[in-house]
Amino acid sequence: MTKKRRKSAADRAADASTSDVETPAGDPELAALVRPHAPPDDADTSMSFGDPELATLVRPYAATDTPQGSEFDADTVLFPVAAVTDDEPRARPRRRPSLALRFGMAFVLGFLLTVGIGTGALYAWGQQYNGLVLPGVRVGSTELGGLTREQAEAAITKAYGSLATGQITLTGPNGHTTISYADLGRGPNTSALVDAALAAGRQGEPLASLIGAPRAAIRGLTLDSAVTYDRDKLAAAVETLATTIDQTPVNAYVSAGQGGTFSVFRARDGRAVDKASLLTALDQQLAALGTPASITLDVPVVSLAPVLPTASAETAKADADRMAADVVVARGKDSWTIAGTSLAPLISFSTATDGSITPIFDQSGLDPILKTLAKKVNRPAKDAGLKLVGGHVVATGASHEGRTFIADGTKAALISEIESRQAGAAASPVEAVVKAIDPKLTTADAKAFAPKMKVISSYSVWYQHIINNHFGGNIEGPATVINGTVVPAGAKFDFWKEVGNLRNAPGTGPGNAIEGGKITVTGAFGGGICTTSTTLFNAAFRAGMVPLARKNHNEFISRYPAGLDATVWIVGNTKQTMSFKNDTKYPIMITRVVSRSGGKYWLTFKIWSVPNGRKATVTNTVIQPGERAINKTVKDPTKPVGYRFFNNAAVNGARVWTTVTIYDHGKVHWRKRYFSNYPAVDGVTIVGTRGA
Repeated sequence: MTKKRRKSAADRAADASTSDVETPAGDPELAALVRPHAPPDDADTSMSFGDPELATLVRPYAATDTPQGSEFDADTVLFPVAAVTDDEPRARPRRRPSLALRFGMAFVLGFLLTVGIGTGALYAWGQQYNGLVLPGVRVGSTELGGLTREQAEAAITKAYGSLATGQITLTGPNGHTTISYADLGRGPNTSALVDAALAAGRQGEPLASLIGAPRAAIRGLTLDSAVTYDRDKLAAAVETLATTIDQTPVNAYVSAGQGGTFSVFRARDGRAVDKASLLTALDQQLAALGTPASITLDVPVVSLAPVLPTASAETAKADADRMAADVVVARGKDSWTIAGTSLAPLISFSTATDGSITPIFDQSGLDPILKTLAKKVNRPAKDAGLKLVGGHVVATGASHEGRTFIADGTKAALISEIESRQAGAAASPVEAVVKAIDPKLTTADAKAFAPKMKVISSYSVWYQHIINNHFGGNIEGPATVINGTVVPAGAKFDFWKEVGNLRNAPGTGPGNAIEGGKITVTGAFGGGICTTSTTLFNAAFRAGMVPLARKNHNEFISRYPAGLDATVWIVGNTKQTMSFKNDTKYPIMITRVVSRSGGKYWLTFKIWSVPNGRKATVTNTVIQPGERAINKTVKDPTKPVGYRFFNNAAVNGARVWTTVTIYDHGKVHWRKRYFSNYPAVDGVTIVGTRGA
C-alpha cells in the first residue's frame, strides 16, 4: 500500500483558491452547519457562508488537526493504489489525475465529512432539551426555556393569574349588572400555551427540527398569550340579563265598555337585548391579554314594534262606534229605534297579520232583537169607522194598513246598513220589510159611502125576560156588543170573533140549554143567546150577505123562522158560530134596536149600506112533523116536598126544508136549500122530594 503524498505549499494554495466557489447546498443556513469543518487556522482562506451564531454552536464539535505523528493533515485525500505481487508483472503506472479532478473529489469528501460531524453535533445538542422547552421560548415576557411541562405550567399560571381578577359592568335601562372574571373562569390557556412552548422550534421532519431548534435558541421565540374563559357561562349571564331587560311589545286593542261604548288600549313598544352584539363585544374584551380589570359596556337594546299599533285600534273603534249607533227602522209615518246599546255587545274585533283591526258584527245576535221589534211592527189593518148619528151614517176614525213583519228581509236591510256604517257612511233609517195588509174600509171610502148609506134590510124576533135567558140579558148583551159593527166590502162577519168573551157582555149570566132532548133551565152561561144570532142571520142574508156558518137548534122554536134559525155555543174547545160574508163593493153597518110591545120584547137588527141591488127570498119551505114529545114529571131531591115547577112545555120534533136565494140586480147571485132536523123535546115538571 502506498503512502499518501503530503500536500505541498503550492497544492494548498491551489485549494485555498477554490474557497470562493459556492456550496451546492444553496442555503445559507445549511452553509452555517458546514462552516465549522473548514480548514484549520493555518489555512489561508476561511468559508464565507452561513450564520456565525449557528456556527459557534457547531464549532466545538468540528474536526481538529490530525493527531501528532500522523503523516496526513486534515485535508489529506486518500487515493487507493493497486497492490503488486512478486508473481505478477508490475502494473503500468496510472496517469496522475488532473488538479481540478483531485480538487473536486477532495471538496466532496470534505463536505460530506463536515455535514456528518455538524449533524451529529446538532443532534447531541438537541438531546439536551428532550422533554424541555427549548432555550429562547417565552410567553409574553415569561421565559420558559429549559423548563419541564409542570414547571412551564406553574410559571404561566403565576405570570397570568391576574387574568381572573376583575369584572364586567353592563349598563342597561334598569341599571347596572356586574359579572366577575372569576365567575367566567377567565385565565390563561395554560395547557395550550405549554403545548405550543414545547413544540416551538420542533418540526415533524428530523432535519428541519435539527435546524429549527438551534435557531429558536439563538433568536428567541415569543408566543402570544392565549386567554380562556367559559363562553357558555358568559352566554348564560347575558341571557339572564336579557330576561330583566326584555319587554314584549303590547298590541293595541279595543274593548267594549258599558252603555254601548268602546275603549282603545294603546300599544306599547317592546325592547330586547341584542345578545349577539353584546357577546361579540365581550368576547373581544375578554380574549385580549391587555384588557383592564374593569370592563364597562352599555347593553345594546333594540326596540320591538307591536304587531297591532294604536292607530289600528283607533280606526277600529271609530268603525265600531258608527256600527253601534242607534238604528231607526221605519215604515211610512211609523218608526222604531233599535238602541245602540243592544248592538254594541254584538261587535267583536278581529286582527290580521298586516296589523289591522276589524270590527266583526255577530249577525245572529239580531234575531232576538228582531223578534221584539216584530211585536211592535205587527198590527192588523184598521178600517175607518161608520157611526149612526141623528139617523144618518157618518164616517169616523182613520184607517191604516195592517203589517206582518218579515224578519229575514228586515235583518238583511239592517246588516247592509251596519256594514255601510262600518265603511264610513253616515247613519240612515232602515225600511222595515213587511207584508202590508190593506184596510177593508179606507177613510176615503168611508167618507164617500157614509152619506149614501141607509137601511137595506131589517129583521126582528120577539122574546121574554125569563130565567131561561137570564131575564133578557143573554140576548140583549151580545146584541149591544154587535151594535155599530162595520163589515167592509169583502170582509167576513163571525159571531164569536165579534162578541168575544161572553162574560164581558153587559147583563149576561146562566141560562137554559137544550141537551139530550130536554131543557136545563140554568145549565149554560149565556143561554138564550141564540135569539141574537138567529135575528142577525136573517137580517144579513136579506141584505144580500152570503151566509156561511149556520146550524139549527135541537128544538123547533116557533118564534124563529122555520129552518132559518142559527144556534151558537161554545163547549170546551168546540165552537159553533154563525157567519156571513159581505161580498158587495160597499161596507155595511149593523145596528140593533131593543123594543117592547104587547108584553113582548123585540130584538131588531138593521143592516145599513149603499143600496147594492141585492134582494133575498125564502121559498119552498116544507115542514114535516117529527117525533112526538111527551110531558113528564121529574123528581128533584134537592127541592123540598111541595116544590113544583113547570120547566118547559113539550115540543114535537120537525123536519124543515127551505130555500134561500140572493139576487144581484135581478140575477141569482147565491142560492141554498137548507134542511133542519129538530128532535122532540119532552115537557118537564119538576117536583121536590126532599123531606118526603
